[in-house]
Amino acid sequence: MLWIHPLLELLATGLAIYALSLGWPRFQANHLGKSTHFAWHEHVKHGKYAHILWMAGLVLGQYAVSSTWGNNGATGNHYWIGQVMMLCIAGGYITGVIMDRDKKQRKYLPLVHGVFNALAVLLALTQVYTGSLILRELVLH
Repeated sequence: MLWIHPLLELLATGLAIYALSLGWPRFQANHLGKSTHFAWHEHVKHGKYAHILWMAGLVLGQYAVSSTWGNNGATGNHYWIGQVMMLCIAGGYITGVIMDRDKKQRKYLPLVHGVFNALAVLLALTQVYTGSLILRELVLH
């Protein structure tokens, strides 16, 4: 169980980075005045998968830690960064669903959506580091 969490989260993070790269043209069009093509359907599909896998991985990680060590706090900063990340994931998912359901020209909601998701990706990359420390210190010891 302890290995499913990091593998799932790495997959989710890869999908999120891809979705973020697909969203970059929209940012350029909305805020930098560039004429670009936004692959809406691909962005939405990969973004949804990333969000769902991130949340599933978070739940599995909390379950694995509590069943193995009895306390989610055993992973220290990894746990707390994950809690902040969960808020970013929720914000990114909710704003994405709103925009996907009501398709229209927008300027600021996509920006909020992008900030939530860019922060989630940065936190996920931080989690790769903190998670590798946990694997080395608590799992592989």
